[in-house]
Amino acid sequence: MRPLIPEGFLFRHFFDLLALGGALAEWGLACWLLDLEVPAWLHLVVPALLVAANRLAARRFEREPATGLLAGRAGYVTLAIAFGALVSAGVVAVLASVWVAGSLLGALSAEAGMVARLGPEPVFGTAFRWIGGVAVGLAGSAVVYGYLRGYRELVVTPIDAPLRGLAAPLRVVHVSDLHLGPLADRAALREALDSVAELAPDLVCVTGDVVDSPATDLDAWMPELARLRARYGVFAVLGNHDRRAGADRVAAALARWSGWRLLRDEVATIEVAGARLHLVGLEERPEGRAAEALPDLVARVPGDEPFLVLAHRPSVLPVAAALGVPLVLAGHTHGGQLAVPGAPRLNLARLLRIRFAVGCYTRAGTLLHVNRGLGTSGQQVRVGAPREISVLTLTASP
Repeated sequence: MRPLIPEGFLFRHFFDLLALGGALAEWGLACWLLDLEVPAWLHLVVPALLVAANRLAARRFEREPATGLLAGRAGYVTLAIAFGALVSAGVVAVLASVWVAGSLLGALSAEAGMVARLGPEPVFGTAFRWIGGVAVGLAGSAVVYGYLRGYRELVVTPIDAPLRGLAAPLRVVHVSDLHLGPLADRAALREALDSVAELAPDLVCVTGDVVDSPATDLDAWMPELARLRARYGVFAVLGNHDRRAGADRVAAALARWSGWRLLRDEVATIEVAGARLHLVGLEERPEGRAAEALPDLVARVPGDEPFLVLAHRPSVLPVAAALGVPLVLAGHTHGGQLAVPGAPRLNLARLLRIRFAVGCYTRAGTLLHVNRGLGTSGQQVRVGAPREISVLTLTASP
């Protein structure tokens, strides 16, 4: 299933879209909530000024270290308000759609209007204004929490996974999507990596997006990764953000600053209790081609020996299942980064038509685990989708 917005377009114009969409949402919500009646020219001038301010604030995320006007906390808050308004406007739009559908079905009160009286004023009258205002307040409060605290929340998810042919139990810690760069929080990163160390992993797997963008100062961030260690080593693949930042550049920095083994369409082998375990690492490719190297890589694994696949994109699951892959670890989605609290699968990734968004999925005997990641992208905010460290206890199965 293709994403709603082409990935290349989104990468190139994310902050442009955020500046524009946020400005329109800010002005539209202000006019609606305050019931403003203003001259027509203000509907052009005010949004244009808001777009300019938002786009200027976004520059702090496009270079490291940030410089210029709105490079500090003011820029962070400016763009956070725009993003919060955009989310709130989206909630109101969904609510309005449900409200109109209810009106057409005759499910609303007489105040909302019968089908014969359907029109903007009867439908979106006082009742909807009150309900919509409450919805905006709740959505805005959730986003504020996501900025202030949500992005720092960290959970450890235990998973039991049988792996045929395994000689002895193995503790595998799976992390993903660190997104080192202008959006990253160094203290939060250290906290997460120290938490991994406390779990005493036999093996650590990192499934891509180590860095966030070409603006990432690799010399400033990469030394932090030396904190991540495991008995049998740390194995990683690259993600779409790494590719955008320059895959060879990121690979060279990892080789210089960390002891990680980066797999780029490679199969690595470790020995566990006298038997071999193979780790198949997929090089990052655009959606639609993500699994094209998988058949050749799986063919390199002896048929009676255990293996698992590291991939950035969870969309490789259908191909992996057809090949009989027992276990796939992936990331990429951040669990949507924004989800309905208590309902993690109702998230932004699903809205963008990403099929395997969070958690575990099985198909034809293949288990896929999608990790929510340790960082954020686009904005430093998480709601209902906390950062995640996954601990997989692999056990032998017939």
